[in-house]
Amino acid sequence: MSQPSSSNMGPVPVTVGTKNTNIDPRSDVQIAHNRTFSKQAGPLYSLPTDAKEYNRLDYQHEMFRLLLDDSLYPNPDVVNKALSAEANPTPRILDLGTGSGAWALEMARKFPHANVLACDIVLREHPEESVPSNCRFEFLDVNKDMGRIHETFDVVHWRLVEPVTVDSDQLFYDVARILRPGGIFIAIAGNPRLLDKTDTVIPLQREGDPKCVKTYSHFQHLIKRVFDYQFAEGPPRVIHGLWNQVLGGNTNFKDFKAQEFFIPTGPWEEGITDKRRRLADIMNGNILRAIPSLAAGVRMHGKCPLDEIKRLEDGSLKEFRELPPSAHAYTKWVFATVVRTDSAWEARPQPWKLPEWFGPADHIIPPLPENL
Repeated sequence: MSQPSSSNMGPVPVTVGTKNTNIDPRSDVQIAHNRTFSKQAGPLYSLPTDAKEYNRLDYQHEMFRLLLDDSLYPNPDVVNKALSAEANPTPRILDLGTGSGAWALEMARKFPHANVLACDIVLREHPEESVPSNCRFEFLDVNKDMGRIHETFDVVHWRLVEPVTVDSDQLFYDVARILRPGGIFIAIAGNPRLLDKTDTVIPLQREGDPKCVKTYSHFQHLIKRVFDYQFAEGPPRVIHGLWNQVLGGNTNFKDFKAQEFFIPTGPWEEGITDKRRRLADIMNGNILRAIPSLAAGVRMHGKCPLDEIKRLEDGSLKEFRELPPSAHAYTKWVFATVVRTDSAWEARPQPWKLPEWFGPADHIIPPLPENL
């Protein structure tokens, strides 16, 4: 099996210890309810780190490829130019929070002249023959170890790591420090809560209410339980709706571009195109695969009674196995790119603050009203 590299990357750690020891992250895991979790990530990362979850991430990766017209990244003209052999004979690519490693492996195959470094707090083991020679995996915690990277990269990729990144604004400054002038930062985020066609969060409803038959969702209640314990760990971290301010206001970057995609949770739209139907089918399958992982996270970290979690898990699976799903809903995904300026890197002058108007409804699911 492929093991973390002990390359001469210098200050990047080969292992990332816990607070009190230097335990190899491969053994720094715990088994609960037949699923494997990272001790270091704790409640910040709500999902297991086991084969079932890695397989789901591979499946989700294919959804992103289809969404981006078989591309591995948004704004392909800019990214391709940054990674062309003409621009740099040996470009360097960094994948922060690599998860299953699918993106890093495909980038290494797509750009054989590039060197790809994939990092995460827990690493999936890959068969040796499946890892290209220009790709390596190393342990790294985005919340603790960015200051220990002193090499420069042409592209830095950060996909669906926002909820576990304690300070995204600081991370963006750290990324700018290690990007070469003209380098590209790719940031991708999503929020699992269900939205209606107007981009409004579907409110929680009481089960059995005859007025809410078409809008009640066990899954929305399950996601609310996930948010409850995640946000108990600190201030809101899901701020991709404000990236235009956070990244756009960072003097180390220029040319911020973002795309938002709304994917239906099943093939229920009228006049749906073949591509959109395929996306809806994959999104539906992704949710069905995610439900057991999310429920396992709530059992592991939440304070919800086990029988209540079981009820929400079973109800969520039932509502998405029925096609079309009873709740006609969407999930939203944000893909952004920004370019490193030619100017000398500037450290963050002060922490970025959430605007006063940014309330709970902008990042979580509002609680069930008491009068319902």
